[in-house]
Amino acid sequence: MTFSTHPPEPTADELAGLRDLVAAAKTVIIGFDGPLCRLYDPLTARAATDSLTALLAEHGVPAGDVPGRSPLALLRSLTLGALDDDPALSTALDELLTGSEVAATLTARPAPYADNLVRTWSAVGTRLAVATGHSADAVHAYLAGRGLTACFGPHVYGRTDGLTHLGHDAPPRALSALGADPTEALVLGSTPEDLRAARDAGAPFLGYARDLPAYDRLRAAGAPLVTGTLEPVRQAVWELNLPRR
Repeated sequence: MTFSTHPPEPTADELAGLRDLVAAAKTVIIGFDGPLCRLYDPLTARAATDSLTALLAEHGVPAGDVPGRSPLALLRSLTLGALDDDPALSTALDELLTGSEVAATLTARPAPYADNLVRTWSAVGTRLAVATGHSADAVHAYLAGRGLTACFGPHVYGRTDGLTHLGHDAPPRALSALGADPTEALVLGSTPEDLRAARDAGAPFLGYARDLPAYDRLRAAGAPLVTGTLEPVRQAVWELNLPRR
C-alpha cells in the first residue's frame, strides 16, 4: 500500500471559503519560504543547518539534530534568551543565516502558480507585502530574480533586531506600514508561526502547504483553511475581477 505525500484536494466548502477570503482581501501579506518559493533544497538546507549547529557548538549552545529541519526552524527551536548574554554569537548567527538565505535564492524554486498569482493580485490593485522570518535581503534578491519587485515595491518585512524576532512580528509590521485594516486583509502563510502572527494581528489566515507534513502541522495548529495548491487562489482572484457585463 502506498500513501500520498500530497495534501488533500480542497472540498467544495473549502473552495467557497477560499473564495470568500480572496473577495474580502484589499491587502495581502504573503510569507516567503513556502507561499512564494522553496528557498532551500535538501542539500543546501543541510549545509546551512550544519554551519549554524557548528557555530552554536563552538559557544556551548546545544542544538538537537532533527533531519529535514530548516535553518530558520533550527534557530526558532532554541531558547533565544540564552543568547542574550552573548550578543556576538547572536550577531554571528544572524550573519551566517542571512548569507545562506541570500545564496539560496540563486537556486530557489518558485511555488507552483505563485508568480502568476502575485502578478494577478498586483494587476487588479490588491496591495501586497512579504512578511517573513527570513532576511529582507534574501527576499529582495529573490523578487528581483523573478521580476516581481514592482508587485511589492518597498513592502518587504523580514527578520529584525538580529535574532530577537524571527518573523512573528512581520505581518503586524506590514499591516501597520500599509495602513491596512486587518479585517480587510489576508495573511497567506505556511507555518504555525504565520498563523499565530495573523491571529495576533487580527487578520484572516489562509494556509499553504506544499506537502502533507506541512498540511498536518497547520491543521494541528488550528488553521481553519489550508490549500495544497495556489491554483484555486489564482483562479479566484481572476474570476472575482472579471469585467461585469
